Amino acid sequence: MFTLLWLTGCAYKAEQAPAGSWQAQQKTLSQLQDWQLSAKLGIVTPDERGSLSLFWRQNSQDYRMNLTNVVGKRVFDLSRTGQRVQLTDSKGQVHQAQNARDLVQQLTGWNLPVEQLAYWIKGLPGAGDTVIYDEHQRPKTIQAHGWELEYLGYTQIDGLWLPSRLNLSHDDTQLRLAISQWQLK
Repeated sequence: MFTLLWLTGCAYKAEQAPAGSWQAQQKTLSQLQDWQLSAKLGIVTPDERGSLSLFWRQNSQDYRMNLTNVVGKRVFDLSRTGQRVQLTDSKGQVHQAQNARDLVQQLTGWNLPVEQLAYWIKGLPGAGDTVIYDEHQRPKTIQAHGWELEYLGYTQIDGLWLPSRLNLSHDDTQLRLAISQWQLK
């Protein structure tokens, strides 16, 4: 059973896009407002290091992000509905704020660029971001807001090329994201 699970995990491999396809899809990706994904998130800070499971559902400007540890226990649920940002911690306590990044940092010490990540996770740079493109004109690296993103793989989902692996670093925080499943609506 273990061998089968191990082989299945190793079988996931990013595919190569035909030249020029990324530019043709940028408009479609920027209009993609409803999606969800499942991923593994590695986080390294000066105080801790860990591996988490991430489930993220985006619906226009609203979202729900759920992080669990390796045994399935909730680390936190973060959601935005309208202008309200709410975080439910591992003890079930609810915290609210206007800004998700500040709320997460206040409660966990983690610097997570939640608002920007909704675009970056689709491979879309922001207007002021510095971008280096790969041979298929997809983002290879993005520098923005003190963050450095490195896209390590893409996969095709419903005809669109989406990131499958990326590393993010900011000062002494490093995030490694391996996306195992995308669902587009």
